[in-house]
Amino acid sequence: MNKTILVTGGAGYIGSHTLIKLAEAGYDFVVIDNLCNSSEKSLERVSEIIGRPIPFHKVDIRDREGLRGVLASYRIDACIHFAGLKAVGESVAKPYEYYENNIGGTLVLIDALREAGCKNLIFSSSATVYGNPAVIPITEECPKGKCTNPYGQTKSM
Repeated sequence: MNKTILVTGGAGYIGSHTLIKLAEAGYDFVVIDNLCNSSEKSLERVSEIIGRPIPFHKVDIRDREGLRGVLASYRIDACIHFAGLKAVGESVAKPYEYYENNIGGTLVLIDALREAGCKNLIFSSSATVYGNPAVIPITEECPKGKCTNPYGQTKSM
């Protein structure tokens, strides 16, 4: 039996490339994305590359009932979480939206995964959590720095 991975933000750049790698590794997957900064076109392209349809649900990670519906329809073994607002400049102009989506949405997602019995989560972080890094190149041992914008603060939190 193949493992099934829920990929949030799977229609985005990193998410869509991850789908190809998951398919190559033999995983099944389900994509949720609200398409606020992505397109179903990327999923169509991935489908052509991997030679199979992609189970896709237009669901926002803040939509608890929508998440529950998707999670009730599949046996999800793990979640790779890419769904998030990601523009530094925009985060300065719209900090509330970044906290609501990136932190509030992640908490709703984690709760829905917990309810569904899924205990495996890979969270997409960002080098912005290092602020002005103590060492370059940045390694796993590099301490987190002072985040300089709301986007970085949401990723650090």
